[in-house]
Amino acid sequence: MEDDFGYEGRRRIRIPLLERLRALPLVATGVFTAALIALILTTVHRPATWNDALPWEDQPSAAPVVAPVNPDAPAAHTPAPRTPAARPATTASASAVPSAGGTAPSPITATSPAPPPSPSPSPSPPVPPQQRTTRYEAESASRSQARTANDHTGYSGSGFVDYDNTTGGYLQWNVQGKAGTATLRLRFANGGCCHRTMDISVNGGTVHRGVRFDPMPRWDAWNTVTVTVTLTAGANTVRATATGREGGPNVDYLEVVQ
Repeated sequence: MEDDFGYEGRRRIRIPLLERLRALPLVATGVFTAALIALILTTVHRPATWNDALPWEDQPSAAPVVAPVNPDAPAAHTPAPRTPAARPATTASASAVPSAGGTAPSPITATSPAPPPSPSPSPSPPVPPQQRTTRYEAESASRSQARTANDHTGYSGSGFVDYDNTTGGYLQWNVQGKAGTATLRLRFANGGCCHRTMDISVNGGTVHRGVRFDPMPRWDAWNTVTVTVTLTAGANTVRATATGREGGPNVDYLEVVQ
């Protein structure tokens, strides 16, 4: 018993324990070195493994969007094309009205109102017959106590007719007409101090007496006097007779409008 528990005995027990404790740092160093070498080898052979799952990423990224097989179908995240709104006046619209029995709602169709009937055209007024104007030069008419002259300007044709300063001188034209009313236009010049008068007769009968031909500033200033007469179909005679002692004015032409 003394050998087991004596000084020598205790020494034999303590020496193996101390040797074991001294070996622990060497073991720990070897384990740490082996783990470090394994970590380095893992990092060298798999460099991308650190990026597969980052610490701040809870879940992996979503799979890419695959284009639809149907080319006519709209792609993902693409808004549907806008269609023009229907016009309420021309397009029928349907509104759902629920029935009491719970059946499917029946559409209510709104139709556009019928256009108002177009007004019937009012009858146009009758078009009057087109009038015709025929000119007869004074120098071509038969005359009495009157002469052809051209000493003043502004006349038509080859000249004009100058009445003598006496009563009774006249000009007479043979005109063609149709039965009915006609307008006679006498172009004249009167450079005297006072008006001059003439009687207008048709087919031998006086229809206008004392027709006035007012004075003008000079003899080459021309004016027109208009009278209304009745003609017969075919040939007619129109006469302009001076009724004053100064005679008639200078006459350029006669126009018949009918």
